[in-house]
Amino acid sequence: MIAVFGGILGGVGLLFFGMWLLSENLKTVVGPRLRVLASRLADNRFAAFGWGTLAGAITQSSPAVTFITISMLRSGLISAKQGYPIALGAQMGVGLILFIVTVDIRVAALYGIGIGGLIVTRLQRGNYREAGAMLFGVAALLFGLVLIKESAHPLSDQAWFQAGLEISAESILLSFILGALLTFIVQALVPVVAFGIGLAAAQLVGVEQVLMYIYGSYVGLAISVIVVSSGLSGTARQLGMFWAFQVFFSAIILVILLYIEVYAQVPLVKALVTWPDIGLGPQMALAVIVFGMPSRIVVLSAPDWTMRLFARVWPASAEEERSRPQFIHDQAIDDVTTALDLAHLEQKRVLGRFSEYLEQARMGLSLGAVRQSTLAVNSRIDEFLTELGQRNPGQDSERRNAVLSRQKLITWLEEQFSTLPDLLRDLPEDDILETFQISVVEGTDAALLIFLDALEEDDPDSWAFVEQVMGDRRSLMQDVRARYLAMAPEEDDGRHRIIVEATNAVENIFFLLAQLTRDFQGERREAATVAA
Repeated sequence: MIAVFGGILGGVGLLFFGMWLLSENLKTVVGPRLRVLASRLADNRFAAFGWGTLAGAITQSSPAVTFITISMLRSGLISAKQGYPIALGAQMGVGLILFIVTVDIRVAALYGIGIGGLIVTRLQRGNYREAGAMLFGVAALLFGLVLIKESAHPLSDQAWFQAGLEISAESILLSFILGALLTFIVQALVPVVAFGIGLAAAQLVGVEQVLMYIYGSYVGLAISVIVVSSGLSGTARQLGMFWAFQVFFSAIILVILLYIEVYAQVPLVKALVTWPDIGLGPQMALAVIVFGMPSRIVVLSAPDWTMRLFARVWPASAEEERSRPQFIHDQAIDDVTTALDLAHLEQKRVLGRFSEYLEQARMGLSLGAVRQSTLAVNSRIDEFLTELGQRNPGQDSERRNAVLSRQKLITWLEEQFSTLPDLLRDLPEDDILETFQISVVEGTDAALLIFLDALEEDDPDSWAFVEQVMGDRRSLMQDVRARYLAMAPEEDDGRHRIIVEATNAVENIFFLLAQLTRDFQGERREAATVAA
């Protein structure tokens, strides 16, 4: 018995290790391209479903694909309408991987382990090591399944195991509960289902038990997704709940059909998956592919209705809307001029957010969600400009470089504005420091508003006035710093630090606004020259 359980444990370990090795190396090679591919999806729900299938096969985890999709949804890369079929397609991808690994190819697995191991340890160039690691991972997965099947076969001779199977045979509901419990504990579908398929291939359990085991495994995973999604909000939680509830929907339908098939002797799902003469293991993997069929039919045929239903219960939050770009979109990347115009508008929107930073400083509040939404938009602008340069390297390069330089200035400016609320909130309460806080916040806000007005008007007089206001503020800030430091007790190091860092931040803000002023002036003059 020690050898039996050792073989089963070793097989499960190989399953986990192979899954991890394949997933990690596929993400290294393909991962950076997945976000770009997903962001290019239009409103074609079938293309989104296909991408979800590919991602499910790569990650071997439909919840993982769902949470990756949630991440892209929150950053504005895709819409909720695109996210629903992506999450749905991941189930199909996981089923395809299971179908592949259930084919009995022991010799091929051994060759894969040998060749993959040689590549990983002997080749260092390019992506050869990653490719070798992926081959080794697939082979380890295959061999783990073979090991489970061969090691578990002697259990059929054990009295206690036969008694357990008899109880399970009397109530297929127990198989459902066992699958849900194991998957909830392990937090991974593929190894748990593959273990059940291995038992079926060793003829230790019947087809009905394995089908219920598969259905229960998905339900256990759905419960895990609900637990994780409870900490989310808006469309992020909406998408997580969608994935979980569509699993419940499919499970209810298929469990009812299986009971009808078992007790009324009506050929339905069991008859469908066992009809092809491909072996019990692949048949059960086919059952995994079939599992989500009820949900796929509903969602792919009526995506708008499905989305409205979940959006009504878990609507998008106001902060989530603020985190999404309003102007840039991936369809504009093919037209460089339009793309740069839209990036300019999005940059103006980010610059306008800095007044909100100062408002938080006035009220003594941390930036929190205000900054997070700004950072999300700014990050999306960075990605947009990077993709624009990669796809159109020779077009309008001078203006693109100017917009990129401006983006760097805006990023640095955001960092300086973000320091003020936290610094000023830590100031001790007294009249002198209250005056210091007011002068810092109001003086900075006045300069920012003048800059934003000029950005909106975009005429020579407005920019000339901004340039005059900004000027060289170094000496002015040095005077302010020296005056308030002199008022603070010498032994109060904390107060000294805050005054120094706050005035340094304001000095940097004026410097960066002056740089942006010259940048916008230069672009305006260049545009006027071209027009003339």
